[in-house]
Amino acid sequence: MSTSRPNEALIDEAALWMVRLQSGEASPQELQAFADWRAGDARRAEVFDRMSMGAQAMRAGELRLIPRDNLLHTLNAPSGRRRFLGTSLGLGVGAIGLSLLARYVGWLPNPGYLSTGTDERRQLTLIDGSTLILNARSLVETRFDGNQRLLLLRRGELLVDVFKDAGRPFIVQTAEGRMRALGTRFLVRQEDDATRLVVLHSQVEIATAGGARQVVSAGQGARFDAGRILELAASDGTESAWTKGKLEVHDRPLGEVIESLRAYRRGIIRVAPEVAHLRLSGIYPLDDTDSTLQLLQRSLPIKVAYYSPYWVGIEPL
Repeated sequence: MSTSRPNEALIDEAALWMVRLQSGEASPQELQAFADWRAGDARRAEVFDRMSMGAQAMRAGELRLIPRDNLLHTLNAPSGRRRFLGTSLGLGVGAIGLSLLARYVGWLPNPGYLSTGTDERRQLTLIDGSTLILNARSLVETRFDGNQRLLLLRRGELLVDVFKDAGRPFIVQTAEGRMRALGTRFLVRQEDDATRLVVLHSQVEIATAGGARQVVSAGQGARFDAGRILELAASDGTESAWTKGKLEVHDRPLGEVIESLRAYRRGIIRVAPEVAHLRLSGIYPLDDTDSTLQLLQRSLPIKVAYYSPYWVGIEPL
């Protein structure tokens, strides 16, 4: 069996087929297309078998226990795909169990979690009276007791409007640290290796896992990892547009814009490196990603290619 590292395009293809077959909705035509794709190159079969544990795992049904959108989200994001492949491509077929898949997909069946799927936002009132809005593909665990109110953001993005309770601090925790509300309204986004905070009202205190501290005031945004504050600057005022179904950007690279769009579209969106740096500004609908992709195509020297309903490529003209 080959030990060469597969290229990004081959990984994308294998990931797409893996999720499509896992859904249980593949048509006979798609099954034949998969067989043809697999037979066309020995490297495809190697990568697919190691990613999905091959046909034996499909029959065992372990992948079917994981929600398709969660699996697709992990394989769609470059960092998630790297983490998953870094393990799965180093193991033999059949060595990856459900627990390992759940670890890298970021999902375990727990009815106490608050979550959203693809193209879904959710607003709810917490038991203390605070208002929580979850962006698409987000996962939060709540831990409220007599001493504190704690939200564990496992994945995605949230906006919280905190109800005042002098006896119990309100804290949002991510993989990189904790944010304690000194006022009311703020946004938190869990990125691949960092946390993004935007304060909309009053102040929030950051305490990283490594002990660094920073107070962020209204109108400011901060980004931090487990060790330090990476960035502290004025916010651009666009960060909460998603709560109204809009993607508002000012002079941002196309690659970042597409990253924000992924949670609202089922399937893979692959951006060619040659165009990922192109910068743009505008307001785009999150709930109609086809329209957004066409608007991007009209405003930039790019071509949007639809290879299937689940696979879109953005390429240079």
